[in-house]
Amino acid sequence: MEGLKKKYGLLTGIAMVVGIVIGSGVFFKAHRVLVNTNGKLGLALFAWLIGGLIMVISAYCFSQLATKIEKVNGVVDYVEAATNKKVAYFTGWYFTTVYYPILISILAFLSVNYFFVLIGQGALIVVSWIFWVAVALTITAAFAMNTLAPKIAGHFQVSTTFIKMIPIIIIAIVGTVVGLINGNTSLAFASLGNNAIVKNDFGSALLATIFAYEGWIVATSINAELTDSKKNLPIALLIGTLIVIAAYLLYYLGLSSIIPNTNDIIQLQNNAPIVAIGTLLGPIGEVLFNIFLIISCLGTLNGLTMGGSRGFYSLAVRQQGPRPEVFRKLHEKTNTSIASSVVGYVLAIAFMGLWIVSMLTSFNYLGTMDELSIAFIYAVYIAVYVWMIKTGKNLNIFNRYIMPILAILCALLLVFAATGLFKFVSTGDTYSIISFAVFLGLAAISLLIGAFFYKKETN
Repeated sequence: MEGLKKKYGLLTGIAMVVGIVIGSGVFFKAHRVLVNTNGKLGLALFAWLIGGLIMVISAYCFSQLATKIEKVNGVVDYVEAATNKKVAYFTGWYFTTVYYPILISILAFLSVNYFFVLIGQGALIVVSWIFWVAVALTITAAFAMNTLAPKIAGHFQVSTTFIKMIPIIIIAIVGTVVGLINGNTSLAFASLGNNAIVKNDFGSALLATIFAYEGWIVATSINAELTDSKKNLPIALLIGTLIVIAAYLLYYLGLSSIIPNTNDIIQLQNNAPIVAIGTLLGPIGEVLFNIFLIISCLGTLNGLTMGGSRGFYSLAVRQQGPRPEVFRKLHEKTNTSIASSVVGYVLAIAFMGLWIVSMLTSFNYLGTMDELSIAFIYAVYIAVYVWMIKTGKNLNIFNRYIMPILAILCALLLVFAATGLFKFVSTGDTYSIISFAVFLGLAAISLLIGAFFYKKETN
């Protein structure tokens, strides 16, 4: 059987973690976290911290698995080892048909969104067919590059990672220095103990940060193509996630120091960091930030497309899914599965259609499916953590018990927040519960289709 070649190094692995995670989320979700915490900066920072810890703890546990298992789709391999081939198949099917298409389509949307703002055509956003054609073309370009020129896609991932760090570093460092001088940074920390969680929608705030922190798991999808994967993938996961959490916390502190009034950040929404950069560097700073933001979104889109284009291939090498003999065939020049990429592309376009429905009609319960698609998979991770505890006889107490137990608690917290029960208990609002039910229906349809292609006996 044809196999994937080792084409990526440690730097690409770290860049993939940092590059996928640090995308639009920290900019796109900053105001929403404040909205969900009623403008309480201290509680918002606490949500960012908890979200970051969930990411680091989860990535640490998976890094231990990465030292032992190396196949063709990290997370699916780990689920298979922890449960059985059937559960692993449905996990891979979910990633391929729901998780990747949702996130790819929303990142393409955001990339085009910021581009239209840059060229002064913000009024065309969402409501114009030209906008959505541009989104479709962006998805097309991402899949074309990852399918026809995977090495270029790898170099693009590394380049965009370094570029996207520039605006974050500026706001984080300069903003924090400004905050230390004017006292806003110390006020932010002091406010941590003054905000009662039960009076705010902390669950939705946490989910918003999880969207911003998501992406680290996608790096495991290239473990079969990473040189010395059992050594380099764990390093990439740990270094990458630690870089992200440090960057996010400093960025958020810096932003709140430059724009100390949280109500202003809420009102400015996605433009808050642009205004912050403009405050520091003037009008030219705003233009440059917009460009950096577009590059940032495109880098995240590229990383997600790396995983999405390999989805059906990872099923086919297990002799699963529709026409395995077709999807596991690799192109002799590009060493990629053309068929897998094409279907991944079609699914991403289909979910773009669902975003159109959500944004242009009164049926807005699909508006949080990006966050729910992430939280949903954490329930599956629990099985992996339990397996680590049961079978990790060669691990020390910290790695076998403490970290997996913490990871289980983190996953349970996230799943509870995703159900909308956290918001219902704290505010009485049922919107999140309905959104969760709608998403469950969407996921159930996908899994039922997947059941039709599941093969009980494989060669």
